[in-house]
Amino acid sequence: MSRGIEGRVVAITGGGSGMGRAMAIDLGSRGAKIAICGRRPEPLEETVELVKAAGGECASFQCDVRDPEQIDAFFAGATAAFGAPDTLVNNAAGNFVANAIDMSPNGWKAVIDIVLNGTFYCSRAFALGFPNAAKDTGSILNIIATYAWTGNPGTAHSAAAKAGVWNLTKTLAVEWAPLGIRVNALAPGPTETEAASAN
Repeated sequence: MSRGIEGRVVAITGGGSGMGRAMAIDLGSRGAKIAICGRRPEPLEETVELVKAAGGECASFQCDVRDPEQIDAFFAGATAAFGAPDTLVNNAAGNFVANAIDMSPNGWKAVIDIVLNGTFYCSRAFALGFPNAAKDTGSILNIIATYAWTGNPGTAHSAAAKAGVWNLTKTLAVEWAPLGIRVNALAPGPTETEAASAN
């Protein structure tokens, strides 16, 4: 991702910790303008300071990706700060280990809403704002997991949601190619983060 990074406006969901924070710091250090969102303000503020310490520009916005109105506000804020985003990283996720038979409907719904619905809401908001972006090509990167196609005990909710994102990625890649928007998915494999260690 090093080529063509400087000057791009990158929106990253789940930017307060883990992979979202790491991507914000790395891309910001290479000249991208970073807009991050998440549900908790304190980790977001920490990420902003880390990006600035790496020589980058970063703005944070409190946002629950399950709420389309909050997502619209996030993109409006990012646009006001840096111009319309031309890159989106759908990184926000929710997960916990539970056998499917023991999982509550609320637990199932929470993960589906964050991972699958949140990815769609953010992608749609990005695409609607993209024609006003300074760049003539845009990019969406959806973070998934290998169990989207293999399945995995204890992750029925997350695996189903990530499989939905995988299919959504392929669908939008074809549908939005005429708009100049590339849509890809990345399954990074085991990654050492605070959330992963907790599970």
